[in-house]
Amino acid sequence: MFSLLRRRLPSEMDSTLNLLLLRTQFSRPISTNPPWNQSPSFTVSYLVNSCGLSPESALSASKKAHFDSPTKPDLVLHLFRNHGFSNTQIANLIAKRPLVLSAKPQNTLLPKLKFLNELGLSEPEIADYLSADPTILFRSLESRIMPSYQYLKSLLGTDEKVAATIKSSRCSWIFNFDLERVIGHKVAILRQYGVPEENIAKLVMFRPQSLSKNGDRFEELVKSVSEMGFNPSSMQFVNALYIFAGMSVNTLESKLKIFESYGWSEDDIVSALRNQPVCISISKEKLNEGLNFFMHKLKWEPSKLVKDANLLGLSLEKRVIPRWMVIQYLHSKHLIKDVVSIRYVLKLTEAKFLEKFLDKYKSKAPKILKLYRGTYSDLL
Repeated sequence: MFSLLRRRLPSEMDSTLNLLLLRTQFSRPISTNPPWNQSPSFTVSYLVNSCGLSPESALSASKKAHFDSPTKPDLVLHLFRNHGFSNTQIANLIAKRPLVLSAKPQNTLLPKLKFLNELGLSEPEIADYLSADPTILFRSLESRIMPSYQYLKSLLGTDEKVAATIKSSRCSWIFNFDLERVIGHKVAILRQYGVPEENIAKLVMFRPQSLSKNGDRFEELVKSVSEMGFNPSSMQFVNALYIFAGMSVNTLESKLKIFESYGWSEDDIVSALRNQPVCISISKEKLNEGLNFFMHKLKWEPSKLVKDANLLGLSLEKRVIPRWMVIQYLHSKHLIKDVVSIRYVLKLTEAKFLEKFLDKYKSKAPKILKLYRGTYSDLL
């Protein structure tokens, strides 16, 4: 099973003179009276003075968009400002897609703004969305945006969920492609393995990166997760799919070797992944520190960590060691007679831990606050 994991998980989802002139001639703030005739070019000066781009960004953008008068780009800027775009958002949008200044505001841009608004996005949300990724402005409303919207709604069920998905920074690409063509086959694979529609919808809304692999790699990934023992009807299956999809084979291998270096067997590791798949997403440094503390300091066997491997992701400095020291101290002062599970203690919320172990005993052990804050070397 373990070797299968290693074998099957797919690979990672895989001039100067002009600038000097610009720096001396143009400043960053937007000017209402742009000096159209100044060098080095009308396009560059317009991008700096009317659109708010830096000289460097303006020079780069001017290679993609050229115009000889402010008439057309002024109409575009007027449209964006009338729909709540800030100067910064306009500058960001144009830096990413300078050709937008050559678009027809009423025929090309306005219909996209209206579509997003009718879907449920407010003007500020639309401005945020488009300044982050303006690609939708260059897609056909009839042949690309609407079909993708309809397919997305068929998966999610409501316009509210579609709007929430679009607003998510994870899904800014949602209208960049023929959505059904790009993810339809992968959705079919998930259905074939018995993943419920509700969980497919959650994957699309919250873990869309998992669907970015090509069809063959995605199918291999789904098969691997299934053969590791994850139940396709559970959200753990979807979570594992997301975690492994975002990890390169080299990274996975290096983390598996860390577990092995602490004496974990293949069965131990696979069981830990099945119980807490998020444990493999812990950074290598943190994974090493956590395993060292729990297995060397606390003398835990792998079998004790398998069910709660997510404990390895907790901060040693801010949570694990301070709480462990408090319990040790209370035991040493005989204020706690019964054995208290450190596993239980680490899972408590901060408020609950303070209530049960600090507020309750601080009158009898006033140094306990000092201990919890980390200055405990003189107390043990």
